[in-house]
Amino acid sequence: MLPAMSYVLRHSVTGEIAACLQKNNYDLDYYGIRQWDSEQEAQEQKAMFLEQIGHDDEHRWLVLHLDESRVKLGNVKLKNDPARRLIMHPEGTLEGRLP
Repeated sequence: MLPAMSYVLRHSVTGEIAACLQKNNYDLDYYGIRQWDSEQEAQEQKAMFLEQIGHDDEHRWLVLHLDESRVKLGNVKLKNDPARRLIMHPEGTLEGRLP
């Protein structure tokens, strides 16, 4: 069985993966990677989502697919802290950092 794939946004210059406050399955707030089920859905919602989180450089954000294990790892690195940013380096490693 193949791992589930999610579509996320990655900044083409900084490598930042877009994250925001969300609700989990238990209706609790958490800060994590914003993900979509399809590439088309991510493309359609990209502009509005980026505007909502304060980015005005939509053209620099690319849709990228990540398997569920990478999304989970990224969320761990964000530590549920809205001040943190998740960076995906060109070789694919994930780093959670404070600005």
